[in-house]
Amino acid sequence: MEAYDDRLGEKFAPFDPHAVPLQLWPVGKVSTSAMLVDEKELLESRFYREFLEPMDIRYMVGFSVLKATHRSGWLVAHRSESQGRYGEADIRLLTLLAPHVCRSIAISDVLNLKTIRSEALEATLDALASGVYLTDREGRVLFMNRAAERQATTGKALRIVNNCLAAVDCAARADLAKAVSEATVDETECPGSGITIALPAADDVGLVATVLPLNRGERQNFCAGFAATAAIFVQDPIVVPPLPGEAFAKLHGLTGSELRVLLAMSPGLSVKEAAEMLGIGETTAKTHLQHIFAKTNTSKQTELMHLFMGSAPPVEVAP
Repeated sequence: MEAYDDRLGEKFAPFDPHAVPLQLWPVGKVSTSAMLVDEKELLESRFYREFLEPMDIRYMVGFSVLKATHRSGWLVAHRSESQGRYGEADIRLLTLLAPHVCRSIAISDVLNLKTIRSEALEATLDALASGVYLTDREGRVLFMNRAAERQATTGKALRIVNNCLAAVDCAARADLAKAVSEATVDETECPGSGITIALPAADDVGLVATVLPLNRGERQNFCAGFAATAAIFVQDPIVVPPLPGEAFAKLHGLTGSELRVLLAMSPGLSVKEAAEMLGIGETTAKTHLQHIFAKTNTSKQTELMHLFMGSAPPVEVAP
C-alpha cells in the first residue's frame, strides 16, 4: 500500500478522475468508483491506463473520512477484474464501519488542531486577500497579514501611526478608534458580529473595515498567541464575495467530472489541453463543457470563465 500511495502522490494524482467528485461526496458516505465517475470515462482515462490497470486494479469502494480546509483523507479498498465488482453487501458493511472510522479521525484531527501554534495561524492569515490586523486593548497593532501590510504601505485609506492603525479620513479615524475601544473594553457596546466602518480614500472608492472583539468565548483562545483583543478585517468592497469551486458546482448543479474539467480550464487552457492534462478523451471533455454551458447559462468559454473566476475565493496564490 505504501508503494501505491507514493506512486499516486508523485505522478498520477492530478489525473485521478475520482478526486474532484469525492470532494463533492459527503464525509462517511460510501461510494463505488462507478458512483463517482462514468465507467467509460474511467477506462479511457490516463489514470486507469497507466496506473490502475498495470496494478491490476479494476473496482474500488470507499468513503471520505475527513474533509477540512487543508486536509482530506479517504479509506479505499480495491479489487482486480477477476475478483468482480463490489456489491450491495460490501456497501452495507462499509456503511456500518464508516461512522466509527470518521469519528476516530475527527477526534484525532481536533486534537491536532488544538496543538497549532501562532505561527500556523500567521500562515493562514497571510493566505487571505483581505487585510487582517490584530490589536491589543490600546489599539496597538500586534500582527498584520501580507494584505494588510500592502494596504498600510499604500496609505490610501489606512496608515500605521505610532504603531496604531489609523484611517486617513478624519471622521473614519475617529469611528475606527471608537470601534476598537468598544470591542476591547465594553463588550455590551460591540455586537458579536462586529462593527463595520467605511474608510474613504482620496482618489479611490476606499475600503470597508469590520472590527471584531476577540475577548469572547472561543475567540479568546484562537488568538491567545498574539495576546490580541480585537481583529480588524479590511477589504475592498468591489471584490466579489468568496465562492469556492465546490460551492460553485453545487450552485449550478455541476457533477464532479464537470467541475474537474472546469477547474482544469480555469488557468486558460483549451478543451484539448485540459483533456490532455486530465488524461481523458477530448470528446469526453467537450461533452462535459457543453453540460457546463447549459447549467451555467453560458455559451462561450470566455463567458464561462468570467463567471467562474468572478466567484473565486479571497485567497492569494502562494509565492
